[in-house]
Amino acid sequence: MPIYIKDKILMDCPLSAQNINQQKRVVWLKSLTVVVIFALFIYSVNWLITPSVNRSNLRTAKVSKQTITATINAGGLVVPMVEETISSEITSHVSRVFVRTGQNISKGDRILQLDTQKLMLAIDKIKEQIALKDSQIKTKKLIVNRSINDLGSRIELLEVDLESRKTKQNKLNKLSFLGTFSSQDLLEAKLNVKRTKIEIRQLNQSIADLKSATQAEIETLNLEKLIFEKALAEQLRLEQFASVKATRNGILSWLKQDAGSSVSAGQPLAKIVDDSHFRIEATLSDFYASQLVPNMSAEITYQSQKLNGKLAQQTPSIENGVMTLSINLEQPDNTLLKNNLRVDVGLIIKTIDDTLVLSKGSYTSGRGIQNVFVIRNNTAYRTEVEIGLGSAKALQINKGLSENDEVIISDVSEYLHLTEFAIN
Repeated sequence: MPIYIKDKILMDCPLSAQNINQQKRVVWLKSLTVVVIFALFIYSVNWLITPSVNRSNLRTAKVSKQTITATINAGGLVVPMVEETISSEITSHVSRVFVRTGQNISKGDRILQLDTQKLMLAIDKIKEQIALKDSQIKTKKLIVNRSINDLGSRIELLEVDLESRKTKQNKLNKLSFLGTFSSQDLLEAKLNVKRTKIEIRQLNQSIADLKSATQAEIETLNLEKLIFEKALAEQLRLEQFASVKATRNGILSWLKQDAGSSVSAGQPLAKIVDDSHFRIEATLSDFYASQLVPNMSAEITYQSQKLNGKLAQQTPSIENGVMTLSINLEQPDNTLLKNNLRVDVGLIIKTIDDTLVLSKGSYTSGRGIQNVFVIRNNTAYRTEVEIGLGSAKALQINKGLSENDEVIISDVSEYLHLTEFAIN
C-alpha cells in the first residue's frame, strides 16, 4: 500500500529490528504502568478501609518476668484506733459551749455545760422526802416509847399489887391451919395472885409486841429513806455530769455545739479521737469474702508510700453487697497517717515468683480469658490470653503472651471486633 508523504509516494517496506524493539518496550511500559496504578489503587483502597491508630494515642507495656504479689484491692479510710463518745447522762439542754470542733483538748477540759434547773428541783424534792421519813421515824420512836412507859407503869403497879396479894395469901395460909378463915377466902387470895401475874405477863407481852411492830415500821421507813438517799446520790452524780468534761487527750472530732438545743439522756454530746494511733477501715465487695482469712497481710499505699498491716476483723453483716474490714497497722503512729485520709488497700493473697507479668490498664476487665492487642511491625494483632492473679499495678499472664511482647494497655474495646489494625 503506497504511503504519501509530502505529496510523494513511498512504497511498503519491512520494519527494522530497532523499530520492533522500541514498540515492544512501549507496550511493556504501558503494561507496567497499568499494574503499578492498579497496585496503588488496591493499596489506597485497603488503606482507606483498614483502620489505623496513632501510637501517641496508645499506652503500651511489655511483658516481663518477675515476682508478683497477688492482692485483693480495696478502698481504705484512715480512722483513729480509739474514738470515744461522750453521751449525756441527763435530759436537759445545752447552756454553754467552751470548745470548738477540731480543737486539741486534754483530759478534764470542760466541753459543755448542761442546764441543771430541773435536776436541782428533783434534788430538793428528794431531800424533802428524806426529811419527811426522818420525821416519821422520830415520831414512831416517840409514840412507842410513850406507850412502853405507860405499860411499864401499869406493870409496876401490878407488881405492887402482886406483892400485896402474895402477902395476903401467905397470911391466909398460916391462919387456915387455925381455922380462923374459911377456905373460900384462901382460894380467892390465890386467884388474885394468879390473875395479877397473868396481867403482868400480858403487859410484858404487849410491850414486846409493840416494840416488834414499831421496829418493823421503822425498818420500813428506813428502807424508804434509803431508797430516797440512793436517788439523791444518783441525782448528785448526774449533777456532776452536767458539766461535760474531756475523758482523754485527743482531738474533738464532733460536738453538739448549738447552745440551747435539747439533749436526751444517752444522746451523744461529743466525740474525742486519739490522734496518735490509727487503723484502716476498708470497704470491699462481698464477692471476695471467701478469699479472706484472719490476720492476712495487707499493704496500704498513699502517694507511693507503703505501710504494712494485718486484717483484724470483718463485719458479720453485709450491707448492699459491701463488707467493712478493719486493718491494724504495724506502725499505727506513723506520721503519714491523718484522720479521714483515703488510701489504697491491697489484701495479699499469695506471692508468685518468676512469672510473666503485664502492667495493669483499662485493656482488661478482670481474671480469665481476655482479648488484647499485641504490636508487631506497626500492626496490632488481637490475641487471646489468660489472665491470672493481680496486684495493685500488674497482672499475671498464664498463657497467650511471651516475654518482651508489647501490649496495648489502654482502652481498646472499640477495636475488639477487628483481628488487627495499623499503628501509625
